[in-house]
Amino acid sequence: MKGFEKMDNYKKVIKKRIWILSFLVLLAVGLGIFDTFWASAEMKKSKIFAFQCGAVTALGVFSACLLIHYKKILQNEEDLKIQYNKENDERMKAIKAKAGMPMLLITSIVMIIVGVIAGYFNFTIFFTLIIAAVCQLLTSFVVKLVYMKIM
Repeated sequence: MKGFEKMDNYKKVIKKRIWILSFLVLLAVGLGIFDTFWASAEMKKSKIFAFQCGAVTALGVFSACLLIHYKKILQNEEDLKIQYNKENDERMKAIKAKAGMPMLLITSIVMIIVGVIAGYFNFTIFFTLIIAAVCQLLTSFVVKLVYMKIM
């Protein structure tokens, strides 16, 4: 019985993720529509707005890909078990912890958000914060790759 409860709870988690990803896809589509039809020429010239559109579009495409992946997982019980095991793998949890996840991801996202807001006042601050956040994420990615090879 306990195994069935875990899978039922995991199905609920996947369904919540599907809702969140659907919202992100709709957000990206909404911003794309705004950019195409209602954004002023001055707004379209802004590098900050261009960055926002690009970032949200990338987020939307990535969300759509994950959405398709999760819907496929929900349709097949075997795939659901495989995904559950991947997410609860102790080795990967240890590797992610050594790479600074999830805290490094959170701080990088906060830096990007603050950079975008500050970018409307000073482009140098925007550029610096975005570069610092990207460097943090790349460093974490490299550390994760190294630990995946040696652990």
